[in-house]
Amino acid sequence: MKKFIKTLAISIISIFAALFIIPYLIPQTINKGITTAINKNIKGEIKFENTSISFFSHFPSLTLNLNKFLLKGSAPFQQDTLIAAKKLSLGINLFSLFSNQIKIDEFYLDSANINILTNEKGIANYNVYKNEPSKEVKKNDKDPSIKIEGIFITNSNLVYNDKSIPMLVKTSGFNYSGQGDLSNALFDLKSKLSIEKIDLFYNNTPYLLNKKLNAKLITKVNTNSLNLIFDENNLEINALPIRFVGSFSFLKDGYELNFKTKAKETDLQDIFSALPAEVSDRLAKTKIKGYGEISASLIGKYIAASNTMPTLSFAIKVRDGSISNPTAPEPISNLFLNFKAKVPNLNPDSLTINMDSLFFNIGKDFVASVTKIKGYKQPEIYTNTRSNINLEKWAKVVNFNSLHLKGQLIVTLKADGKYSTKVVKSGIRQIDTVIATIPKFSLKATFSNGYLKYASLPIAINKIAFNIDGSNTDGDYKNTEIAINNIEVVALNNFIKGFGKLQTTENMALDVQLKSLINFADIKNIYPVKGLELSGLMNIDLQSKGNYNKAKKLFPLTKANIKLANGRIKTSNFNQPLEQININASLTNNDGSLRNTFLIIKPISFEMAKQSFTLKADLKNFENIAYNVSSKGAIDIGNIYQIFAVKGYQIKGTIVTNVNFKGLQSDVKASRYGKLQNSGTITVKDLNLQADLFPKEFLIKNGLFSFVADKMKFDEFNAVYGKSDFKLNGYLSNVINYVLNEKAKLEGNFRLQSKQINADEFMVFADEKSVKSTASKGIILIPDNLNINFTANANNVFYNGLNLKNAKGNITINNGALALKQTGFNIAGANIEMNGNYKSLTPTTATFDFGLNAKEFNIARVYKEIKLFREMASSASKVKGIVGLNYQLTGKLNDEMYPVFSSLKGGGSLTLKKVSLMGFKMMNAISKETKRDSLNNPDLSDVEIKTSIKNNIITIERTKMKVAGFRPRFEGQVSFDGKLNLSGRLGLPPFGIIGIPLSITGTQEKPIVKLKRNKDSKLEEIEEK
Repeated sequence: MKKFIKTLAISIISIFAALFIIPYLIPQTINKGITTAINKNIKGEIKFENTSISFFSHFPSLTLNLNKFLLKGSAPFQQDTLIAAKKLSLGINLFSLFSNQIKIDEFYLDSANINILTNEKGIANYNVYKNEPSKEVKKNDKDPSIKIEGIFITNSNLVYNDKSIPMLVKTSGFNYSGQGDLSNALFDLKSKLSIEKIDLFYNNTPYLLNKKLNAKLITKVNTNSLNLIFDENNLEINALPIRFVGSFSFLKDGYELNFKTKAKETDLQDIFSALPAEVSDRLAKTKIKGYGEISASLIGKYIAASNTMPTLSFAIKVRDGSISNPTAPEPISNLFLNFKAKVPNLNPDSLTINMDSLFFNIGKDFVASVTKIKGYKQPEIYTNTRSNINLEKWAKVVNFNSLHLKGQLIVTLKADGKYSTKVVKSGIRQIDTVIATIPKFSLKATFSNGYLKYASLPIAINKIAFNIDGSNTDGDYKNTEIAINNIEVVALNNFIKGFGKLQTTENMALDVQLKSLINFADIKNIYPVKGLELSGLMNIDLQSKGNYNKAKKLFPLTKANIKLANGRIKTSNFNQPLEQININASLTNNDGSLRNTFLIIKPISFEMAKQSFTLKADLKNFENIAYNVSSKGAIDIGNIYQIFAVKGYQIKGTIVTNVNFKGLQSDVKASRYGKLQNSGTITVKDLNLQADLFPKEFLIKNGLFSFVADKMKFDEFNAVYGKSDFKLNGYLSNVINYVLNEKAKLEGNFRLQSKQINADEFMVFADEKSVKSTASKGIILIPDNLNINFTANANNVFYNGLNLKNAKGNITINNGALALKQTGFNIAGANIEMNGNYKSLTPTTATFDFGLNAKEFNIARVYKEIKLFREMASSASKVKGIVGLNYQLTGKLNDEMYPVFSSLKGGGSLTLKKVSLMGFKMMNAISKETKRDSLNNPDLSDVEIKTSIKNNIITIERTKMKVAGFRPRFEGQVSFDGKLNLSGRLGLPPFGIIGIPLSITGTQEKPIVKLKRNKDSKLEEIEEK
């Protein structure tokens, strides 16, 4: 026995000695082999501090440890970390050390941070394994063999961030073991997974937060077809057991998924444990009974390039549920729920929700609801909901500690129909979305004995009460009636009391009585607000009853007063507080007509950064407004814009006002300017205006506006818009009438000077990142309530690829149209005289007409510099010489301010004063067909070509010319796409009495010439649609 023990001890000591010694005997062999394997198979950047070899890191495996291991991702994530680990270990088959080839069969990651990233295009960072091209390579038997049979990850963190879905999964305490012969094409991978904490977000919405996950998985892997089949997979999310089956296939450009999960007849307590932390933590002290079933699936293809997405489905059933809390007098009982949701193609607009039953009691209180929703942005809604519930009981049951609620809420709501919207253009660039239809509904709600207090704040709203009675019978929101009665909200000395009734019919019926006293300094102690400081005492007393219809000159009987004293606003958006805010305004109407409506502001005043501003106004008789308005002070308008924002505008800069306006609207309309008492000045400096009218910012460097009678004079007005600059002097008239009457026109007369005007930047839908060579999209839209005349001079005007130099002329804007008179400019070296008209029809279409006279221009230069000429006269590419043009043209422009060829109509003449038709294919074709070389590349002079344009066809009148003793003549048609249908005659020397008939068809690039008369066929006309 002693001998046996001695032998056994020696054997054990020898084994342990060998385990220590072997790694030191063969380190170079292993290091060299493993390094070769890594470099051969991995293309990402790899770093590690040092290596070690041991049996004891992952006993009994012999492992090569790469300490402080770092692997960067594949393109385009080369700078982002894929794996950073305390240690990456490669398990080595011990017996392979004594053969010619080292075999690696296990993979270990300890204390790792793993970041799996996919960008918006679906490109991932984990494609670091080298895929060698298929070709015969001489195999080196000494190269290491990788035959993974086990993957082990311990104490790690894993992040999966796929922006193409978008989905984010964050885990910590990630432990994984997977075993299987990964070297085979077909194998079973048996896995165990435990995660201490997992967060899952889809489209920035959290679905799992701070949950535990445990799983046992068996996965069938087919590396040939890149298919994964998940069998016998059991998961636990916190205490919720879930069975998971499905498949996952890699496609050429994405994935195909078929995942199904189900938790059948599970305790309700376990289900609640899997809910987000904000819910489950709140219910930690509650006792939950009952059972439920949960099922979910994700089925379909995911292909980012084509925006193909799988369909998500979810369902939950709850039966015999109850939730009790020691602090609550009564539990939630008889909880019953059937809920199904489906998101086809992960498209929220295709969302369907079917909650065909929800019911629970709290004592005698109850909530019962059937709700169905189809769609998201414009949903179809059906609901039949009834409730009578004590909010204090409910809040105590669910442990709602952050908010103390009281009150009895009784609701009966029935709704059926579609909520839809439509797009309305409220300005040139601004698009508003307004309500088109609403569900038919009937709503009755009562809230009594209400109370609300945030646990973190000292003051409660100690009384809340209201009754709501509303209905809509046909889905037209204009036929809605709603009444809110017995409104009472009280907190300390603050209160809101009254009632309001509204009928949204044509003659909008109002019946409102509202009184309130609010100390804004108390708000921060009642309701949590961040980054906002308020103070001031506001008092509102409003009584209004009657009908409002502007067209019928109806206005409700009204007595309204609003006062704000010592107001102050400071937010994180302001450099300085807006303070000393005082408002004293009243609105009265004694007989229900617009005529006897009075608005008095006495005053509105405030101070900011030691700059004060005051506005006073007295407006009477809204049928014929008698106005008395004055303003004095300085405004840093950029700082206070957030409060006084005007839709469609963004403004920065300084305005100083000292103005008085007094008069009668009828005097303005009748031009009785002597009765108006308008005076004062407005000074602007560095005013930066982003307006709905134009796509880029206006910067008014400085400007002085003065007011006399109905005129607003512009003096020393200098502005920049994009790359354009303006110096403007002149006046606007009818300003008061324009402000008071929406149908009135703003009139004016200006002198405009500019070094450069870039018209492309004024396009309605101009792209802020438009490149130089690309015309901006959208027409120049002319407002129809302007009547303004400009005498303009500009050194350079850029428009749609054209450069007009020394442009000058008279420009009149009137009735949404622009007229050019006595306009001249230089383009491509030619002096052009032009008269024309332009009228915008919609933000994407316009009409134009013009008359153009260019006595002489170099046709080669024009062809090179003017894109429109190249497209309308493509055959002139090799024509050289001097020509003259006198032409009239009308037509339409598309959304790129480019002519719609089928709309063009007009005519005129082109005079060839001295032209060489070098390489002119039609003449060369005639030369070839008639065997007259002298007709090839002819020189022409004093030839007048008269043409007309209609329905995409240029009609050429009979044109005679002389070429080297020959007397050719032509007439016929040419289309804008280059097709020819011409007939001609080649008069032979000496006098052209005898001639050869010609027929010219084909295209300008490939003309077909035949020595015969042309038939009377015509080119196909394209009429304007």
